[in-house]
Amino acid sequence: GDEGASEAREEDQAATARFGDALRLAIGEEDEGPRRLINFEVDSSKIKEIKERCSKGLDWPLIEEYDFRNDHANPALQIELKATTHVRPYQSKALSRMFSNHRARSGIIVLPCGAGKTLVGITAATTVGRSCLVLSNSTVSVEQWYNQFRMWTTIDEERITKFTASEKKMPHPDGCILISTYNMISFAGQRGREAEEIMNFVKSTEWGLLLMDEVHVVPANTFLTCTTRTRSRCKLGLTATLVREDGKIEDLNFLIGPKLYEANWLDLQAKGFIANVSCAEVWSEMTPEFYKEYLRANKAHQRLLYAMNPNKFRACEYLMRTHEERGDKVIVFSDNVFALQKYARRLKRPMIYGATSHNERTD
Repeated sequence: GDEGASEAREEDQAATARFGDALRLAIGEEDEGPRRLINFEVDSSKIKEIKERCSKGLDWPLIEEYDFRNDHANPALQIELKATTHVRPYQSKALSRMFSNHRARSGIIVLPCGAGKTLVGITAATTVGRSCLVLSNSTVSVEQWYNQFRMWTTIDEERITKFTASEKKMPHPDGCILISTYNMISFAGQRGREAEEIMNFVKSTEWGLLLMDEVHVVPANTFLTCTTRTRSRCKLGLTATLVREDGKIEDLNFLIGPKLYEANWLDLQAKGFIANVSCAEVWSEMTPEFYKEYLRANKAHQRLLYAMNPNKFRACEYLMRTHEERGDKVIVFSDNVFALQKYARRLKRPMIYGATSHNERTD
């Protein structure tokens, strides 16, 4: 088994080297003569492999550009920003990095939370002016994207649709905005008739723009499935951070494209575009009874004990009521569902977690 794996790695390295030699020869790196423009078609089933080898094996990341102004093969989408829509200077700067040279360049734009990533994506879609597939990580986000498109643009209601577990309207065939989730597109199980028809439409359509929200949180396999099941001329990823828990952030370079722009959150904060953040840590000693139990409990029980520490609950209640009296909006976060439920009931406040239905979330 080890010997076979070693041979496979050697063969892969040799293939990468041959591919690199061919590219160097094609662009004239081996001689001092003039550079040449080489055009060749790539087997669509090998595009991911070539992009990955160029990015990781050769350190020559490919640049994907879409000449949308001269695209006469795909139907134009009648969509513009409303006259009342205002794009901020840093949003314009981010978009200028994407649309340099009068083409749409695939890549990732990084903006902090609250800086208007959604409007950047919407403006990109209106600029390209072709069918756009928007992918987000939840049904709530789908609803938000839909409402934002209706708020900021002139898109006709018949040209924008949602594809979720509860909404399955067939998109307009002559140019549309389709908003869905990564899970809906990557789902591998059996679908109902309506969902299957929409998926066939998604797969057969050449999307002018594939707009991907929160690319840092999407599982690698799910993300890969979404990019391989769809055909798009340009990909734009939006995120607040280029940090992934699985450490596969570099994969985004060849699956989407390079980082096009990253805003400095301190600059945006200083100019009043995003809120000032003040972080404080509140230590809450355990009660004697809880601490005694904590010392002899297993790790899972220990986590529950420190989450339910009565002193911590009282500190949380005090902070919540103090800020409510000031008219502040308050979110209490817990990574323990049991603790979340107990806090919500004792504090008599609504809660949202994985089992919360879509209707409850939006009410």
